[in-house]
Amino acid sequence: MAKKDSASLILDVRRESKQNALQEALLVPWQQLAEGAAAFAEWHMIILWVRAITETDDHLPKIVRSALQSRCPGFLESQGREEEDDLPIWKSLEEWVTAHCFAKPRAEGWFDALMYYAYKDLRTEQAWTAWERTKADWRHAPPARWPTLEQWTSEVLATRSLAHPGKEKARAVQALGNVEATRLSNAVADSLESRALALWVDSVSKPGQPLDEAVSRELRSRCPGLLPASSVGPLWVPSLFSRLLRLGESTWRSTARLDGWYAALRYAIVHHPRYQRLIHYNQRCRDEWSQARPNSYPSFADWLSAADAYCSSRKAAAFGSPLQSG
Repeated sequence: MAKKDSASLILDVRRESKQNALQEALLVPWQQLAEGAAAFAEWHMIILWVRAITETDDHLPKIVRSALQSRCPGFLESQGREEEDDLPIWKSLEEWVTAHCFAKPRAEGWFDALMYYAYKDLRTEQAWTAWERTKADWRHAPPARWPTLEQWTSEVLATRSLAHPGKEKARAVQALGNVEATRLSNAVADSLESRALALWVDSVSKPGQPLDEAVSRELRSRCPGLLPASSVGPLWVPSLFSRLLRLGESTWRSTARLDGWYAALRYAIVHHPRYQRLIHYNQRCRDEWSQARPNSYPSFADWLSAADAYCSSRKAAAFGSPLQSG
């Protein structure tokens, strides 16, 4: 097989895996998916801590043993019973965590979606980078004392440079140093709601037709200056969609760019499970309402509530929306 053909095949497999994961994501509320992905990212940091130490030390240090007995009751005992000497302890721990802590998503068929978002979590990339650098350092000179899990976690979260500085994740990780976690979280939440507003208008409006009066009132209330003072709603056209999107995020975007953390903000929005759910729900509404117009369209509050609660089946339609590319 030619190198070009091989690379194309690998890319196709990755795209299919991503699409399957995004389909699985629709099986549960996005909040549940986000919590599961965050939990897996935290476990991933623990597993890499265990791996870094046990790949350097021939024996299981007391500090690791104590942490495992506290966080994973029964794991070390199961290791003794099963005598899996050929399997590294960190690998056995990974399998134990998956089986004991994530049994529900595995049984319900959305574990791949959970993994997809866990690997989008920047802490996962920071943990891999910290592990690679730690392994290289310890190969030459093991530390006099092993770091505690708390020290390791702090080191991971303080990681600001990745191996490939020009990549999207690397830019986002570097930008994390310029913003507090709470401020970033607030900016993401506000930005997601502003995108939801644009998607709601898009789903309840017909291209090239005047905006509904209720939609115009909502926009005048939430986005002063977007629409003319006239009581007649303007036409719903792509340029108005873009203006609405820019206006809704303008404050946080300007602040983030000025303070140097826009890359982190954009990454968190685009790879947020709520964002993908909003995209899918928007497409579903447009598809269904193009076939049969409802007696009345939902208000923004009702539409957003329905979007947040929306779950589908494995046969859900493919994603597609003006906002999909971020």
